Amino acid sequence: MSIFRVAAWLLTIGMIITLIVVGKSYLVPIFVALVLWYLVNALNDQFRHLPFVGTRLPNAVTLGMSLVFIGLALYAISDMIVNTVNGFILESGIYLPKIEAQIARAYERLGIDRTPPSVSDLELGQQVLGNFALVLAGVTSAAKGVALVLLYVLFFLVEQQTFPRKLEALGLDMRGSTRFTRTLAEINSAMRTYLGVKTVTSIATAVLSFVIFVAIGLDYALFWAFLIFLFNFVPTIGSITATALPALLALVQFDNLTPFLVVVLGVTGVQILVGNIIEPRLMGSTLNISPLVVVLTLILWSMLWGIVGMLLSVPITVAIIIICAQFEQTRPIAILLSRTGEVNTKKLKRDRHTVPTPQEEAVADPT
Repeated sequence: MSIFRVAAWLLTIGMIITLIVVGKSYLVPIFVALVLWYLVNALNDQFRHLPFVGTRLPNAVTLGMSLVFIGLALYAISDMIVNTVNGFILESGIYLPKIEAQIARAYERLGIDRTPPSVSDLELGQQVLGNFALVLAGVTSAAKGVALVLLYVLFFLVEQQTFPRKLEALGLDMRGSTRFTRTLAEINSAMRTYLGVKTVTSIATAVLSFVIFVAIGLDYALFWAFLIFLFNFVPTIGSITATALPALLALVQFDNLTPFLVVVLGVTGVQILVGNIIEPRLMGSTLNISPLVVVLTLILWSMLWGIVGMLLSVPITVAIIIICAQFEQTRPIAILLSRTGEVNTKKLKRDRHTVPTPQEEAVADPT
């Protein structure tokens, strides 16, 4: 590889990273809208198969049902978060003395002769209230962006009706058209499989965890279950964080360690059962990503786009691998990012033998 090609690659990568960072406020709503667009189409496919007077519902009706369903779900989620945060703030006077009691109990068990610090000494009350204020501000900011995201989703739904005709009008040769169509089909299949399986397994994990929370009487059980559902989309650290937060509340809420251990062991067992046994069987070979790459991309996208980047790190990486695997120049990148090193090279070789190149077409048809 020449020095000029290396410089061109470095310049291209630098420009892309700059665009991602500078255009964060514009790109994040678009990518979130893409995810919602996939969910709307997935719901639409399910609604299309619902029996209605012996016939299938019209596509326009099922699309409207999908949009209404997702809109109501977003409203219910935001309302639940606001009510939970307000409840924490109002009941902080109950939890803060319990925190002091737990600190004193820990000092006694560890045999520390010093006087245990109070909540006011540690300034935990101000920190907790400050964090809750940040959460409320974040929810308010997200609510303002929901309208823009839903507008993008509507544009995507309108565009998908005419996109096949636009693709046909591009006039690509047989080789280019086959590659482009296959790439879009693979990305679409991988995204649908990932989002569908991840949503189902996240719901299952949240429901089982909710049963555990209700059984021990943990406060705000529904909120913690939703948090587990959401954080289950974040690779590696998501399940750990979602388990630690309700466990800490159980440690503060109850006077003994039994509920805390039940939350830790119960939710961890559910995470292992669903995440390591059920989910891989449902996912199959859709996510051909190296575990190391998953962690590194998680860190990278969290630095660039925050929580949204953490949630979208895996789908974006899957799309990058599929696109890079279609071209000889970028296939090494796809191989390095993949889990096994196999990136449909057999399919590419078959296409090269079955699809004529432009030179071959010119020889076969001199006119």
